[in-house]
Amino acid sequence: MKLAAILRERPRRLVSLPPTATAVEAAAVMRSENVGAILVRDDRGRLLGVLSERNLALAIATRGARLFRSRIGELMSVGKPTAAPDDAIRDVMRVMTERRARHMPVLEGETLVGLVSVGDLLNARLAEKIEENAVLQELARVAMGA
Repeated sequence: MKLAAILRERPRRLVSLPPTATAVEAAAVMRSENVGAILVRDDRGRLLGVLSERNLALAIATRGARLFRSRIGELMSVGKPTAAPDDAIRDVMRVMTERRARHMPVLEGETLVGLVSVGDLLNARLAEKIEENAVLQELARVAMGA
């Protein structure tokens, strides 16, 4: 199964902010949109980085109260891996595990087309395995009845 299948099944608006937004603004958007990460994009829509709940938690530990005045451009993760819609889910899961990335932007060329989480990938793989199991059970049933 490819990432494109996840993006087709659950099309969602890309939640993003400019790098000048504050940590407080980002947290409010995360809460209102019920997301664990925000894409940080420039005024042309180009991806600059990803700000996750983890980034905010680590910033609390290092910045304390100064976090509330911090801009997300200072807190975001940059240089993280990206994926393409044609990438196999299992390959993306491997990269995310190796790089300890919980969220991965999906790019088609230079165009940002989505953001997937580890949970998205696990749910897709689980659905795939359930379907495989049902097919195998049906084959066994037919073979036993023949």
